[in-house]
Amino acid sequence: MTRSIITLILFLCGFFFLNAQEKKDSLYYKIEEFSDKRKVTKFIHRFIFRREADSSSVKSRTEKLLQETYNKRYIRNVRIETIDPFGYGSQNHKEKLKWYDWVADKLHSATKASTVNNYLLFKKGEEYNAQKLYESERLLRTMPFINRVNISVSDSTSGKDSIDVVVKILDSWSLKPSLSYSGSKIGLGIREENVLGLGHTLDFLYRNDSKEKQNYLLGSYTTYNLFGTYINAQILGERDFLKNERINFNMRRDFFSPLTKWAGGFTFEYFMRNVSLPTETDTTFPEGQIKVYSQDLWGGYQIPVSSDPGEKVASNIAIIGRFQNYQYKDSPEIDQYRYFSSYNSFLMSVGLISRKFSVQKNIFQYDLPEDIAYGKSVSFIAGGLSRNREVKPYVGVSASYGNFTKLGYFTLKAQFGRFLNEDSQNRESFRLDGTYFTHLQDWKFAKVRHFFSPTLALGNPQHNYSYKDRINLSSSDEFPVYNPDYIGTKKMVLRYQLQMFINKTWKNFHFSPYLTMAAGWLGMPDEKLLKTRTNTKIGVGVLINNPFLVFNRIQISFTYYPHVPFDDHSVSDFNSNRNNLLPMNSFATEVPHFVNFGN
Repeated sequence: MTRSIITLILFLCGFFFLNAQEKKDSLYYKIEEFSDKRKVTKFIHRFIFRREADSSSVKSRTEKLLQETYNKRYIRNVRIETIDPFGYGSQNHKEKLKWYDWVADKLHSATKASTVNNYLLFKKGEEYNAQKLYESERLLRTMPFINRVNISVSDSTSGKDSIDVVVKILDSWSLKPSLSYSGSKIGLGIREENVLGLGHTLDFLYRNDSKEKQNYLLGSYTTYNLFGTYINAQILGERDFLKNERINFNMRRDFFSPLTKWAGGFTFEYFMRNVSLPTETDTTFPEGQIKVYSQDLWGGYQIPVSSDPGEKVASNIAIIGRFQNYQYKDSPEIDQYRYFSSYNSFLMSVGLISRKFSVQKNIFQYDLPEDIAYGKSVSFIAGGLSRNREVKPYVGVSASYGNFTKLGYFTLKAQFGRFLNEDSQNRESFRLDGTYFTHLQDWKFAKVRHFFSPTLALGNPQHNYSYKDRINLSSSDEFPVYNPDYIGTKKMVLRYQLQMFINKTWKNFHFSPYLTMAAGWLGMPDEKLLKTRTNTKIGVGVLINNPFLVFNRIQISFTYYPHVPFDDHSVSDFNSNRNNLLPMNSFATEVPHFVNFGN
């Protein structure tokens, strides 16, 4: 799913108009002069072209501010400047508000200064802390309503014992129609990522299957950073093609930064769906209906254990507790593995996390700063699962490591869990995830990166203790068009991606094509994993960027699945494959969980 055909048409209009970057003599300014002669052309011009290039509006950088540069000075003023997608800043005052300006302002709500201020980890009157400035910039960079952000110190207005901090924000166009197509299914959606300038997201999606005459509906509202607390809340409702239903409400405050001390969350979810039941044979899949109510409550505290002058807080000890209740109010009468049984679980974890970031460019996006996490972590988990009137003690360990080397960047994460009073067949579970990408390589016409990413998961029927946590291949970074009822007790997925950044631009357009491929295997206990059927996919896509257009980034993709389980046919999927779906480790403090098979 991506932006709509309307967005694509507006974006491609620039192909025929932009030709040079020299302001006075460029075709861009000649078009602007021509468009000013008529109201209609001026309106169209206003919605296609920016007042100035986005890279000129907000300068981006990969270098971090140093602590030593302004050490021991206090922050005297914090100045926030916001710039809308058309290139007009909050300090620009239009002489007269034309009707097309009124329309533009109504279609896009400029980010409020108070919204930006709520994301800042530093305040006026505090002593300068370089890490707080960087973390604030990094957190703002992750938000969907922001195109570019720069937090810097104003040398011209700072004094000997004080500094002025300037926060400059370039908004993204936040109202995003979408269109997707796959086989007989077509989807239309609308997404507003900056409701009333508050940074909230409203999402609605409708899909129709013309062949089966079925409909799909999804709606959600997400609030980010409520009142500057970094608490996110979401309410979501979904009804799919098979009339399965889901309602989810959650509130959570994550360990969003190494500076975060406390975190917690609550989730309530109800879903009803028809499912295929696991059986001893893979030739028969009887169906049944389940209704599930689940609650999930967790909370934790993080204690800094090391610091250095450059990074301040680098490592933390985290202590977290979690309680889950999963109730099947309606379950199938035939359930060979007692798979659909209610349970309660309680888990505690203690972990040591060392988390840093390197600001890179041209990883998944063209010429934009991207914060790549690296470091190491180890967590020990203990608790129990109460199910079918039995309490099963559980212990587990999770460890990860990631770093930049001479050969590129790599990250590796391993999870192992064991139920203490289970029989040997159902006792242990294991998962391994990794991602590696090379440095940029120079080809004659482009700069290139190669990505490799394996996943290995080994479990059993008893460890797939809930419908959501069973082993399958249908997650977004694997084979999203697959039926989630295609399950097993072990899987392996091998992924490869080639990302290119073309050296030359054409009329200020830059193209970044990419190729994705994956092979996956899914097996039951009595099967050898690599002897099972090989599931494959291949996809191509392109990122298109133009800094002079309002809609200055678009992604187009096509993915082919040669064979889809159950249906036994091929599927072509248009515009749902993204180039950043590889399992990158964020090295954030994790909520304790049983070995995770669900993604």
